[in-house]
Amino acid sequence: MHKQYSKELPGTGSSTTTTIRRYPTTIQRGLTDSALPDIYTVYEAFEYRLKREPDKKTLGRRRLLGITQEEKNGRIWQRYSLGEYEWMTYRQVDTVTRALGAGLVRLADGVGSRVAIYGPTSREWTLSMLGCFSQGLQVVTAYDTLGDDGLVDAVVEAETRVVIAHVNQLERLARVAPRLAEVVRAVVYWGDATERHTNDLNTESSDTDKSDYINNFTAQLMTAGIQHVMKLEDVEADGRQRPADVSVAKGTDIALVLFTSGTTGRAKGGEISHGGLLSVCGAIHELVPTHIDYSTDRVLSYLPLSHVLAFFVETYCLYSGLTIGYGSPRTLTDDNTVKGCVGDLCALCPAVLLGVPQVWNSVRAAILNQVERRPWFIQNIFWGAVTLKSFMVRWGLPTGLLDSVVFRRSRDATGGCLKIAITGGAAISPSVQKLIAAAVCPMIQGYGLTEASGLVSVQIPGDTTLGNVGAPVPSVEICLADVPNAGYFARDDCGEICVRGPSVFHGYVGHSQSPVDDEGWLHTGDVGRWISGGRLQIVDRCKNLVKLLSGEYVALEALEAVYRTSLLVDNICVCADARMKRPCALVNVDSTRVAEIAKRMGIIISNGESSKDIVESRTFVAALLADLQNVARKAGLVRQEIIATIRVDSVLWSPENGLLTPAMKLRRDAICKRNLVQLDSMYDEMNVL
Repeated sequence: MHKQYSKELPGTGSSTTTTIRRYPTTIQRGLTDSALPDIYTVYEAFEYRLKREPDKKTLGRRRLLGITQEEKNGRIWQRYSLGEYEWMTYRQVDTVTRALGAGLVRLADGVGSRVAIYGPTSREWTLSMLGCFSQGLQVVTAYDTLGDDGLVDAVVEAETRVVIAHVNQLERLARVAPRLAEVVRAVVYWGDATERHTNDLNTESSDTDKSDYINNFTAQLMTAGIQHVMKLEDVEADGRQRPADVSVAKGTDIALVLFTSGTTGRAKGGEISHGGLLSVCGAIHELVPTHIDYSTDRVLSYLPLSHVLAFFVETYCLYSGLTIGYGSPRTLTDDNTVKGCVGDLCALCPAVLLGVPQVWNSVRAAILNQVERRPWFIQNIFWGAVTLKSFMVRWGLPTGLLDSVVFRRSRDATGGCLKIAITGGAAISPSVQKLIAAAVCPMIQGYGLTEASGLVSVQIPGDTTLGNVGAPVPSVEICLADVPNAGYFARDDCGEICVRGPSVFHGYVGHSQSPVDDEGWLHTGDVGRWISGGRLQIVDRCKNLVKLLSGEYVALEALEAVYRTSLLVDNICVCADARMKRPCALVNVDSTRVAEIAKRMGIIISNGESSKDIVESRTFVAALLADLQNVARKAGLVRQEIIATIRVDSVLWSPENGLLTPAMKLRRDAICKRNLVQLDSMYDEMNVL
């Protein structure tokens, strides 16, 4: 009999919903609502580990020693020089966060006030967060890639009293300060001008230049009505001189106002409680594999802490004792570091690595680019080893020889110590998951959302199946509800994913409407189906299920996950509507890669031919379309899922230009608006009326 990863709750279900499913151990005892033993707040979770291991290393960072520039292929590249990891113990973190909390609570309006953290993932981000929680302050998260309007919306809507920001953000804060001054009393910043990752300032700048940079924007902020502008170190010093007793919130109190990434418009701030976060931590603790060594294993933190996925993992690490080392997407590998300086992965040697599909697609591409440079017989050995290892893992056979001989290089590139890779945030192609699991380490896929404190379901370590997100975590129960407009019905074990449990959020700040119904069910807007073993499989977002002219539905995000496995594209936006027989797509290829890709496809480039000319040529478009269609066929897509035509956009889509969300998801409306002419051209080609 196959293992059951979830079980039905007897006596539940209806004509329009499936029977409720839970993690097996919760059928009798009920859902997990805290981290053991009865810990309901983030600060209590930190204190729990502090009391047990005060001198254990917990937060590590690398200092930026310098930035150099070099020209390559007509483009300026920045190379970073970084020091070794420097560590703080739990005892040291406690001393700093208590002082920060005492200083921050005076700058704000007292316990319960809101403090925004606006900066990249770093040790200072976490120290600021813990400082807030030591005094019962609520944290408002703001992606450091937010534009002016997004930042103002988040800060003002949440009635934020203090903004803590990286020095990089002072210019933007000064620009919007007149719109913030009605609610913000203080701006606190960390870092100095030498840490700015910009093209116009390097570490050779004079001390006067650096001082002028800070002083200029400080003056603008105060002129606009901000009462206090201080360095984070000065807030800490004030807290040391005038300490305050710790004032921890209750489990039911709001911990975070976490603004969603806003794929379709203005972001909304989800109010997440301490208890919700700690119920997820408790759930994770039941699922973590036994081979994780809490005394020595490390986790690399580089994803935005403004995103709930990274935040709850960070909270769990503080509670469980897993050591956190901070890194940056720029410096994960040696590619962007100066000669002799290793990237964050090799400097830290993490045992656990969290990533979104775009990160794993890049890892896969790097592996395959290396493989394709080898002789044909080496390539055959590699792919044979991938198949063999998948078989051996499924049957519990040792794979040490394959790992040390065939996959050693790819394992060493990620530090050589990885025990588990976790993917979330969006769907990942099964082919990517299979390759990472073989060449690097076991990979599990999870599913979650802000409104459920980050995690709803996850594959149990040891489950080697692909294309699913595993079982409900112990803190939630799940049922599927009819989506008649899209042809999905509970009677077929398929429908909208509905979630209930202690991790479900309170609602959106400033909004009376909520996706949580009167019975406590969070309607996610995602369509899923139950498959063998009680696992959950994600079909797509309800809004991204499109009926074609034939009456068949296609799932846009699921198709994009497949097409992104092409080594020739950086991103893709699949487009379809009821007038089409098959979808079309807008394909993103970075202009700096166009010549390389053209050469790879055997296209001859004329002297002086620009990237724009190349991507608009019929030869280039036809070759790229053929590659994507080949990817689709290899993945087993049916005819109506294979794109009929494409157009290429050579301006790289990113959060900075508003074409991706800070969580690296597509902003479809913005991408389509930018490419209206190309869309019309495809519609004409497909005879769409």
